[in-house]
Amino acid sequence: MASPIALAVLVFAVLIGQFPPITSANDNHGFRASLTRMRQHFSNYSAAVHRDTHRLAFLARAPTTNTTTTPALQALVENGAGAYHMSVSIGTPPLTFPAILDTGSDLVWTQCAPCTQCFPQPTPLYEPAGSSTFSKLPCASPLCQSMPSPFRACNASGCAYDYRYVVGFTAGRLATETLTVGGATFREVTFGCSTVNGGHMDNASGIVGLGRSPLSLVSQLGIGRFSYCLRSDSEAGASPILFGSLASVTGDDVQSTPFVRNPAVPVRRAPYYYVNLTGVTVGATDLPVAPSTFGFTRAGAGGVIVDSGTTFTYFAEAGYVMLKQAFLSQTAGRLTRVSGAPFDFDLCFEAGGDLDVGAVPVPGLVLRFAGGAEYAVPRLSYFDAVDEQGRVACLLVLPTRGVSVIGNVMQMDLHVLYDLDGGVLSFAPADCASV
Repeated sequence: MASPIALAVLVFAVLIGQFPPITSANDNHGFRASLTRMRQHFSNYSAAVHRDTHRLAFLARAPTTNTTTTPALQALVENGAGAYHMSVSIGTPPLTFPAILDTGSDLVWTQCAPCTQCFPQPTPLYEPAGSSTFSKLPCASPLCQSMPSPFRACNASGCAYDYRYVVGFTAGRLATETLTVGGATFREVTFGCSTVNGGHMDNASGIVGLGRSPLSLVSQLGIGRFSYCLRSDSEAGASPILFGSLASVTGDDVQSTPFVRNPAVPVRRAPYYYVNLTGVTVGATDLPVAPSTFGFTRAGAGGVIVDSGTTFTYFAEAGYVMLKQAFLSQTAGRLTRVSGAPFDFDLCFEAGGDLDVGAVPVPGLVLRFAGGAEYAVPRLSYFDAVDEQGRVACLLVLPTRGVSVIGNVMQMDLHVLYDLDGGVLSFAPADCASV
């Protein structure tokens, strides 16, 4: 007969086998997960533009040199059409839910029970009382103190937050939990447990922020690099995202450009991933891009952000006017312009009524970045049909005031590497199925 000690060891082994192994945030390891694009359909293009408009208003708010009000925490509520979802598990026992992947925000958050005002979500609410690994975050903790003081409060529930945006809001408390992403599990990850929310999340239950500030997932885990490859054909399967040692882009076609700092933000890891867009070529014409076209103002407005959470690409007005004029001059007499207003696009043409948009004679588009990087943008990443019949095709670049944004459609079929330790963005054309 087995001894009591042997039985105890056996029972412990069975119990521990029910849970994934815990990975230290400081381990030098890599892990991967999958991304699923939501609502890739012509009828959702207009919805994506509307959602992008709200997001741009959020991204374009000029930073400040005052460290007490710098937006170190970004937790955008309004998300949806065109977003990418990643499966995340939280708590012990774990609750799995879809979360929006967002390089333009920082907080990892989900809705929590009891919820006084919450948007509909596809999974049950996370219940802190039902998890043995939930813990409130003390107000004195560095991560609580990293939140902007206007949105942070200390009360009986611990470190509380209340964020209001152009569209949507979220309020709750910071806490720590066990979090699983892909095949890796991490203890004591700080997250937002939101109990009052307004906005639209398009069938997601939260957000995983991969921005550059202290509360983001990559900052908390000490991950120095991550990469993803977004498939243009969502029907072909999920898109890969890789973290740590698994994240690398290799080959002869790799292009690299340094991240740049917003001069108005004094911290090393300002929230967004800025790059220096130095030139644009349409067909054989180099546009007269000046440093001020896509550069920063003294107040910190402007610049160019690479963002997974914005669907389309947006150029500051001066740059967009050049781009639009070049397309018009090079398509004059070859294409018939039509109104893009029904689809919420600006520059649109007749496309012949078939879905072979690649046959429409539009000029090529090349973006050039500091450090010599060049991106010859694939046709369907900047020009595509926007109606069911393929009769109208539009330039998928739109004007904006302030910050310019390279959205996820223009990043499709690229393996994009965010090297945080090296301060470099690298990219190369890729078959995402083989990444």
